[in-house]
Amino acid sequence: MTEKIQQADWEEFFHRISQDFLDWEVSVQILDQRFGAQMLSEGLPFNGLTYDNKHGHDVMELNVGAGWKSHQTHNIYSPRTVAFEANGPGGTLDIEDVSGTKTLVNFLHPMPFLVEYVKSELLTLG
Repeated sequence: MTEKIQQADWEEFFHRISQDFLDWEVSVQILDQRFGAQMLSEGLPFNGLTYDNKHGHDVMELNVGAGWKSHQTHNIYSPRTVAFEANGPGGTLDIEDVSGTKTLVNFLHPMPFLVEYVKSELLTLG
């Protein structure tokens, strides 16, 4: 079931989503009437989403990726609707701006953790 998020709740909702889905693998797709569907990113970890309304200018900032090689920031100006549809443990976040362009963030699954270790060697004195 799709849940429409009221604008008064956006900031709190994005804070909760940013905590609940931190480091989940996501795909981000842009649906634009002029340019069609475009894949912005696939397989990168979700870092967070913020909402800011300063001086009457609404902007959302979506951050994905890790490190300087794969980090991406996508800004959504003048958002008008936000909806979330849960799908198993993940879900899809649907943000539409005033021009009708949609940003779809699909939360796929938690990213596997990479564990770094050092193999110790025994030195025997002869």
